[in-house]
Amino acid sequence: MDPFELLKKDHKTVSELFERIEAATGKVKLGIFQQIKNELELHTHIEEVIFYPALEKANETRHLTLEAYEEHRVVKDLLGELDSAKAVSDEWEARLTVLKENVEHHVDEEENELFDKANDVLTADEAETLGDRMQAEKVKRGGIAAQPAEEPGLLGKIASALGVGTSSRKPSKVSSGRRPAPKKAAKKTGAKKGGKPGTKSAVSKSSRSAAVSRSERSRAGKRKQAAAKSNAEARSPRKGTAAKKKGTAAKTGRSKQAAAKKATRKARRGR
Repeated sequence: MDPFELLKKDHKTVSELFERIEAATGKVKLGIFQQIKNELELHTHIEEVIFYPALEKANETRHLTLEAYEEHRVVKDLLGELDSAKAVSDEWEARLTVLKENVEHHVDEEENELFDKANDVLTADEAETLGDRMQAEKVKRGGIAAQPAEEPGLLGKIASALGVGTSSRKPSKVSSGRRPAPKKAAKKTGAKKGGKPGTKSAVSKSSRSAAVSRSERSRAGKRKQAAAKSNAEARSPRKGTAAKKKGTAAKTGRSKQAAAKKATRKARRGR
């Protein structure tokens, strides 16, 4: 882990806490101060135990490291004086301002001078090892303390007194232990009350089948009648033609007989 980024992150956290404490009052101000104290104590601890010892032997960083130890001592003294006060006063506010100025000066020297020179002194592997050790030490000592709740403002106090905005969310059906309403069963087609489901459907199918059979038989009968009529009509012209031929032949025969008889009579007269 990058040790320089780890320390810069601590610097930023403390800076944000100083901004918050300026707008706070009363017990909230004292609560934020406890966070500042915890952060600074943990930060100075990992620097003095792990980071500074790795730099104080090199000529490029020795002077800045020794100066950083002294600045830590001043910060610790101010933290002790502020922590011993039971209430916020003008003297307390003045010491807090001095603490903030000392911390800001210390951060400025570290980030703009010490870190640059330390980066030249340490190899990449050494810096990585320092970062891992510092992070492990922070975890070991508990890390950042939890932030206390901020003191409500005037509107918040009024809302609390009137009971506005304090209603809790209603529990869901699952969390309240209620079982979800069962879904209504789907209606069965063709099922009569008290009867067997599907009976009406079966009867309807049977009726439709019988009607289809009757219709098919009727159409078949009509087709047969039409065929018979067509055959009859086809045969009728042939019968008429034959009759006509017979009639013509009969007439021809009678004419021949009449002509023969006439010729016989003429012959008899000529004798």
